[in-house]
Amino acid sequence: MVRKVLAVLGVLVVAGVLGAHAQGPVTARDLVGTWTLSAVERMGGGTPATVPLPRGLLVFDRAGHAFELASAGRRIVYAGNQATPAEAHAVYNNYSGFWGSYKVADQKITYRPEGAINPNAMGQDILRSFSLKGDRLVVESATGAPDGQDQLRWTWERVPPLENLTPANRQLLGFWRHVVERRVSEATGAVINETTRAPSVIVYTPSGYVGVHFPPLNRAKFAATLPTDDEAQAAIRGFVSYYGSYTLYPGLVFHHRLMILGNGASDSLRRFFDIKGDELTLKFPPGGAGPLGPDGRTNVVLKRISGEKEML
Repeated sequence: MVRKVLAVLGVLVVAGVLGAHAQGPVTARDLVGTWTLSAVERMGGGTPATVPLPRGLLVFDRAGHAFELASAGRRIVYAGNQATPAEAHAVYNNYSGFWGSYKVADQKITYRPEGAINPNAMGQDILRSFSLKGDRLVVESATGAPDGQDQLRWTWERVPPLENLTPANRQLLGFWRHVVERRVSEATGAVINETTRAPSVIVYTPSGYVGVHFPPLNRAKFAATLPTDDEAQAAIRGFVSYYGSYTLYPGLVFHHRLMILGNGASDSLRRFFDIKGDELTLKFPPGGAGPLGPDGRTNVVLKRISGEKEML
């Protein structure tokens, strides 16, 4: 009996050792999922300094797409209807974010943003080191990062998928690339005008979160690594960026915005939606007293670049 027990223990020990060796380095597959921000620290100058009020969303899919939006500090309240250059710079300093591709190797993530709050980062490689322990992901930037986020450490916590994903929810999951915004007549369906953007995306995650990066076309790059007040104002002007949770009803999705680039408070946006093949159309409520008038409606057309199998 003793020999049998010792033999079993020996097998278990060997299996444990082999399992530990078989686990290997962290790969991109280990990062796939939805992460929310729990801490931000500035690493320069000795003891790390904790940045107050961290909020953010980080999403990885299996197709190599990433979405990040992070902020720290209190919401900036504008003195007037529009941000002054100084107010815009304060907003810009509190936010970072992009969407694009990513690769993982040697405990480092290489991002290549297609759209980013910092226009200098678009099309550039951003290299960050990371460590993953269970459901906690710690990411660090070095000096000279193309997005200006130098010597920072972000701590992200994994959010599990929702318990019961409906067929409609599964159909909506994924990264959706912006194609065009059409302003149409509600009465006749005629197109009033169309707008395109710099590379833009909406991502719906299995954890019930939604992220949006809609930068405008033709933003000028900063002359130096850090922007002037006027450059910061130009960088965020017309840039629609937020994250939040979403709820689904037949043909209707609500975006409950938790964090918004700019000075907007949390709110909920109602969007009618229609999916045909790999095309998603989000239909805004009619214009009312807005610039399109009561007969005008904005329709945003997006193309699927990943879906359920890449998100789960």
